[in-house]
Amino acid sequence: MVTGLVLDDAGFEILAEGRRIGPRRRITADDGALLRALADRYVQAVHANAGDATFVALGRDLFAWLDGDQAQLGDLLTQVRAPATFEVRAPKDPPDQVWAVLRAPFEVLARPEGGFLAEDALLRFEVVRRLGRAEAPPPLDDHRLGLMFMASSPRGQFELDFEAEETAILDAVGDTRVDLVVEDTGDPEQLGHRLADLGGMPVVHLSCHGVNNWRASADAPGVPVLMMEDEVGDGRPTSAPDLVRLFSTPPRLVFVSACLTATGADARGHLPAGEGRRDLVLEPDDATAVIAHSMATGLITAGIPAVIGWDGSVTDVAATLFAEELYRRLGARADLAVAVGDARRALLAQTHAEVRADWHLARIWLGPTGGGPVVAGKRKRTLVSADHGTKTFLDKKKQHVPVAAPNMFVGRRRELRRSLLTLRNDDYAGVLLHGQGRLGKSSLAARIADRLNDRAVAVVFGDYTALGVLDAIAAAVTTNREARELIEHRLPEVRDRPETLEALLIDLVSGPCAQSGPGRRPLLLIVDDLEQILEANPAGDHRVSAAHAPVIAAILRAFDPDETDSRLLVTSRFRFSLNGLESRLEPIQLEPLSDASQRKLSTRQKALTSEGIRVARKELARRAVAVSHGNPGLQDLIGLRLVYSDQVDETRAGNVLDGMETYLARGDLPSDAEVRRFLEALALDALIDLAGPGNIGLLRALTLFDLPVPAKVTTCLAGRTGGSLDRLRALGLADTFPDVFRPDQSASAANGLVVGRLVPLSEAERVETATVVASLLYDAWGGADARKLRDPLMASQLARLGLLADDPEIITASAVDALFEMRGNHAGEACRFGLDAIALLDRHGRPAPIMLLRRVAAAALSDGRGEVADVLLERAVSEAGSGDLDDEDPLEIARVIDEQAHRLIALGELERGEAGLRHSYELLTANGAEYEATVVQGSIARVLTSRGEYEEALRIHRDVQLPVYTRLGESREIAATWGSIADILYRQGQDDEALRIRREVELPVYERLGESREVAVTWGRIADILFERGEYDEVLRIHREIQQPVYERLGESRESAASWGRVAHVAVRRGDFDEALRIRREIQLPIFERLRETREIALTWSGIADVLSEQGEDEEELRIRREIELPIYERIGDLYSAAITWGQIATILSRRGDHEEAVRIRRDHQLPLRERLGEPKAIAGARVDVAMAELALGNPKSAIDHLMEAFPLVIRAGDAAGIVDVGIGLGVLLSRDAPDLARAAFDRALAAAVEIGDDQVVAQIMEFLKDSGLADGS
Repeated sequence: MVTGLVLDDAGFEILAEGRRIGPRRRITADDGALLRALADRYVQAVHANAGDATFVALGRDLFAWLDGDQAQLGDLLTQVRAPATFEVRAPKDPPDQVWAVLRAPFEVLARPEGGFLAEDALLRFEVVRRLGRAEAPPPLDDHRLGLMFMASSPRGQFELDFEAEETAILDAVGDTRVDLVVEDTGDPEQLGHRLADLGGMPVVHLSCHGVNNWRASADAPGVPVLMMEDEVGDGRPTSAPDLVRLFSTPPRLVFVSACLTATGADARGHLPAGEGRRDLVLEPDDATAVIAHSMATGLITAGIPAVIGWDGSVTDVAATLFAEELYRRLGARADLAVAVGDARRALLAQTHAEVRADWHLARIWLGPTGGGPVVAGKRKRTLVSADHGTKTFLDKKKQHVPVAAPNMFVGRRRELRRSLLTLRNDDYAGVLLHGQGRLGKSSLAARIADRLNDRAVAVVFGDYTALGVLDAIAAAVTTNREARELIEHRLPEVRDRPETLEALLIDLVSGPCAQSGPGRRPLLLIVDDLEQILEANPAGDHRVSAAHAPVIAAILRAFDPDETDSRLLVTSRFRFSLNGLESRLEPIQLEPLSDASQRKLSTRQKALTSEGIRVARKELARRAVAVSHGNPGLQDLIGLRLVYSDQVDETRAGNVLDGMETYLARGDLPSDAEVRRFLEALALDALIDLAGPGNIGLLRALTLFDLPVPAKVTTCLAGRTGGSLDRLRALGLADTFPDVFRPDQSASAANGLVVGRLVPLSEAERVETATVVASLLYDAWGGADARKLRDPLMASQLARLGLLADDPEIITASAVDALFEMRGNHAGEACRFGLDAIALLDRHGRPAPIMLLRRVAAAALSDGRGEVADVLLERAVSEAGSGDLDDEDPLEIARVIDEQAHRLIALGELERGEAGLRHSYELLTANGAEYEATVVQGSIARVLTSRGEYEEALRIHRDVQLPVYTRLGESREIAATWGSIADILYRQGQDDEALRIRREVELPVYERLGESREVAVTWGRIADILFERGEYDEVLRIHREIQQPVYERLGESRESAASWGRVAHVAVRRGDFDEALRIRREIQLPIFERLRETREIALTWSGIADVLSEQGEDEEELRIRREIELPIYERIGDLYSAAITWGQIATILSRRGDHEEAVRIRRDHQLPLRERLGEPKAIAGARVDVAMAELALGNPKSAIDHLMEAFPLVIRAGDAAGIVDVGIGLGVLLSRDAPDLARAAFDRALAAAVEIGDDQVVAQIMEFLKDSGLADGS
């Protein structure tokens, strides 16, 4: 009997175990609006990484709506038994108002005076949503949990940690309680084939990225898809209908562990993912503003009984922990809803905030037959464990180098996929995995064997004789009686005549080991570490030693893919030749681990050590990853066993890294014995010598490139040097990768460890080589027509070659995009490169593109080279206005005018700058560039802010920019606009709201987008507020740990100087005046003067004056305020800073006893500016200053008048500290002549002092009231 909310087209009932609670209710328009508002608040809270209080408040509001006037939900909770499954049931095709209910975030329901219902471990509350009337599900079979797991990670997307998810599932459920089948291709078509071969599985788990609003074309409707892989590993957007078509036997449960899979295609406002998250967000346009299915509801509608999805962007770690607990409970035959609830509470119990934050995102959707347990028995579908291959290897190699444990296996997606496809088809007898030592060939072979759980796995290692091979096979086929008897019968013959092995193998693999059947499985014969029996051949590939050649030849001849499903898997450091028989194996070279895989491996290693070591050795760990160059064995040794070991002191670990870095710069072997043995076993120098002069020349030529290069280039280089790329690959000295431009073709690069042992190319050799190959690579990567198809890394590679080759065509086509990539690394490098590129074009008489001039100017500004930037911007504007650039985009002209306008404003030329902005806006509007025109309007609003025209600036931000960006789905610009709003609120004294915007709106967007610079800048704005609150240690932490590392990496000298300014402020507050002056004079001023940033120069001088004030040097302080600061602020129209400076001048004059002049300045300059700025709190402060000055002159009446004006302002601003100060001042001055007014002022001040917890002030007020007689009658 159902418990929960049962909806129809017009209304709903609330039921407790089938009994109605309270009256049936209609869904009104107000209900729909409320629920949509709650859903919007939920999305915003998720994006803001809000704390429990926000979600509890939301859950209480939703509870109140369900409760209604008659406490219906409260009554339900008193009547239901645990575990409490709350079902939200709707018609199969719900109308819009019902969708509003279905999409409400019931997962965060919270009691009116308590916490989340889901958190109650006794109640075990969980929400499910069902489409359609419930029907009896088909009966369960007597098997244990059966799970098909497939991860998809298409090329070019953030790489997910799917290996950890798979391992966690197997560890959680245990090998004795689950039949786990893994499909590694990531291809939905292959998934369908595997499921069909298995006769279906009750649970399918798909781990990948999700998109809730994918369009196949510009005019196609947005639909939810999973980003799966095609046959070559590129993205294949897969919709719910595409997926369901693959299930010949529908599973009982599909878990689509991808972000936004429970989010409708019409949903707005979801942030892009980011590394370690599982979504790619596309915003719907207005044409899709109708109720649309999510991936989960689409699958339900298409006939899947139950689907679990994520209504938002979930972290890898949270998704893995959730799956671990879910399958642990399902394997124990728990009800689906109960299992999901337990998994949810497992996330709630996490102490890591980022992991715990995703606890409420999981959603269960049911069809008519969904729900209940998904497993009832314990019978195995197969007697082969999910990690049988790894276990076989471990047993065989336990006395030797072990394979990677499952929890340490990362990467190898391309090689695994290709190997599995080869071993499943009939083109080859098997696969040869080859590559540099310790790249993980044996570990990959073990993982392949795990995947082929329909094969009997035999591992030959160390003993490559006929009897050694036969013993390995015999151990693998013990349950195959016919095969076992055949071996026993023929063993004596093979012992006496080893040459008869071939005939026996043929009979085995074409007979009892030919195909799967009762008591039979095909054989997977793994010949591991074949290099042990290979001999070097200076003229070509290694040869099998004469003593072992007959056995290996017999094996290769016996496995005929046309006659058997049995296959071979050979691992070897080197390719080999054996009279052409080697061609029966497909050679697959292992490439070094990708950067993403190295990071994943480092994360696994970190998890095995203490928090103290992780923190203390963070930089050593980064260096360990770098020197490993993608070799997992080396990373295991240096990273796990040395850097992260509590048995190895930090000094030794550092010395090992120093030694490795020296070795990779052609130095001697490291002194550390373990590392030395490892490198000696790699034998890099010996292999380089074996390669010979021509191949060494080819290797050195390959070091010219930062990216792998295609055959067109390597063929040319091989012809020039007399080398052979094939030979280098065979020796493991060169690596093979998919080409970055055409991934279906291969590309090559010198191995990263090998490069460190080669003589570097001289500058003359670099120029000569680049001159030959630059145009070849340019053509191979699409030439002039493919500029928009090349990513910035390719452009950077081409542009660097173009500079060396003095090729203006390549520079024209590539330099702009190259600068985009370079600025993400270091502005100084980008500036130098850009100036060289412009000089090259000038030398050849080619026009420099306006965009190139713009980007070099931007890099120059970041590098602190203001004069260079000004020259480039002036040149760009001049050339844009000359009319000579026929092929220039008119929008480029508008953009460069806009950028010069920003520079003019920074230089203090406010009028010219504002005129430039308005000109740019007109050009952009005339050319239909709505987005960019809106950006420029934001710049105009910031000019208005600097002049104190806050209301108009806020109107532009709120009423013009935000609606446009929201409609266009520009999450970054939405965040930036909110940042501008926060700037204004901060100036107006609304610190709390400004801080909320920084933390809850801006930061989450920039962090998800990976915008490290903007993250650092936003933290700087947060530090400004924290400084005002006296949180100096936190200000310094932000500078030291968050901002400076980013600015140093990016070469952002301006922002770095600004961050140092906050350190100087803290130094002043703590009395360290010498340090404050050093920062101002030696760090900040030189940078801002080099940039010619007038306002920043003035502010830095202001900081110097602050220190002089503390040191009592009034004359010099007054000179700076009057002669340096004020003229600049007045020239650039910075009323805010001018008002502050006038106040500071008045303070100096008061200290010197010139009270009349001080009063005049405050009254005639400071106060009018504050009133023009319209800042209540600041106006009040100015009036208090005037009042104090008037008192000093003996004018109490005038002082009272100003305090009376100030008091309502601080009350309206909610400034408790200001209320205390002004209230006490007024109370004291009014106590004799106006006791009633005095008492009212004291009452206000007393209440504010209590509010802020200032007990000392409370006591002082009470004592004054008593002494003055104002306490009488109170």
